[in-house]
Amino acid sequence: MIRVAVIGVGHLGKHHARIYSELENAELVGVVDILRHRAEEISLQQKTRAFTDYRELYGKVDAVSLAVPTVDHAEIGLDLLEHGIDVLIEKPIAATTEDAGRLIETAARRERILQVGHVERFNPVVIAAGEVATHPQFFEIHRMAAFSPRSLDIDVVLDLMIHDLDIVLSLVKSPVVEVRAVGIPVLSAKADIANARVEFESGCVANLTASRISFEKMRKLRFFQPHDYISVDYSSQRGTMVSLRMGRVTERKLEPLEQEPLKLELKSFLDVVSSREVPLVTGDDGLRALELALAINEQIESRSK
Repeated sequence: MIRVAVIGVGHLGKHHARIYSELENAELVGVVDILRHRAEEISLQQKTRAFTDYRELYGKVDAVSLAVPTVDHAEIGLDLLEHGIDVLIEKPIAATTEDAGRLIETAARRERILQVGHVERFNPVVIAAGEVATHPQFFEIHRMAAFSPRSLDIDVVLDLMIHDLDIVLSLVKSPVVEVRAVGIPVLSAKADIANARVEFESGCVANLTASRISFEKMRKLRFFQPHDYISVDYSSQRGTMVSLRMGRVTERKLEPLEQEPLKLELKSFLDVVSSREVPLVTGDDGLRALELALAINEQIESRSK
């Protein structure tokens, strides 16, 4: 049994707690939140202990999920790693590339697992699309969500688009050579809707749109490669691959067994905690996604001046 805890049990952290309580190889030692009533509410639901200070976990846990606001990722994450605790840190890995680098260095020095919570990597249909990806040349991605008061400490690029940036970077093994982007604040002080065009050295181009002020919910990825068009719906976990080979058009459905991506992510995290193998989404992966997200934000800010 791996002794685990969740630090930050708001919108996302409460689901981490729920899943850990369901996994056979996990012992949910406790949940932590600076709001005592929230920690107590989730602890009662999951039949575990409530804490308001994460440092009370020292000596009691082997691994944690860190689901606090992004600005606190580095401070708490570094402290946990220094105390010999394996960490799954929610995306984005940190608020700055410097902090991300410190997390990666500390995890390596202390020989701890550092996994970044880019949950779409564990979406069964994304995995299926990755298995048929050969040489992607163009991406068109839309991620639309309704406005929520959560995550307003970061903009829509770091909040939502970064999911898709990570997927693109995992499929395109080529350096980024150009970034163009626009974005505007609507209901918050930071950009709530943004569009980015990312070009790679290989010639691949990714066009991404993210909005957290939409009436329509949408999470779709489409990409083209020689002879193939692949379309994926993250939400329904269904996709289609249309191919043209030797003058013949064929259509193939991507319909993997539907599973909860977060549960797959947490199971994978516990597996690498046990095996000491490299996580599917490493600290370096989180850093690359963060670097690209911040480059997009630099373009947005330069256009708004």
